[in-house]
Amino acid sequence: FLFCTIMLPVTNYRFRKSMGWEIKPALLYQAYIPTVSRDIIYGWARGVVGGMLSASLAPESMVGKAAVFGLTIWAACIISSPCNEWRGYTLQPADRKLPFMEYFKPVNYARSTGIGATIMGVALMVGMLVTPYAEIAFAFLKENMVYTGVGLVLLIVLVSRSSKK
Repeated sequence: FLFCTIMLPVTNYRFRKSMGWEIKPALLYQAYIPTVSRDIIYGWARGVVGGMLSASLAPESMVGKAAVFGLTIWAACIISSPCNEWRGYTLQPADRKLPFMEYFKPVNYARSTGIGATIMGVALMVGMLVTPYAEIAFAFLKENMVYTGVGLVLLIVLVSRSSKK
């Protein structure tokens, strides 16, 4: 609720700017109810589905836990997805607003929801798997500032040389 309330104006500003639409302060909280509803349902679904999957599958390995986490995220995205349609419908410009039955296309909804949920689930699953290794790498870099400095200089030289070609 709090995150959505703070970030929605930023999100709506970026969205309206990318679409080339008019930006007025009154429009920065447009679609507030569908967005808050989506976020609440997503959080609830993530908690309920995560608990159910963890209890029924009882993963023990890191890969198993990451897979359950990814599946949890995927399911939570699917469960909360009707609010994305509601949000999109609400964000239509008034002069081009379609009736809901024209706006809502089940095939497009299923495709975009499935692809978006899959991307989110896989990304967070992979993130969970690489986080311990990233923490080790950053701890090493923090403890060995000379190596970090030399590596950074080499990276800058390589990037500048490759951009000149």
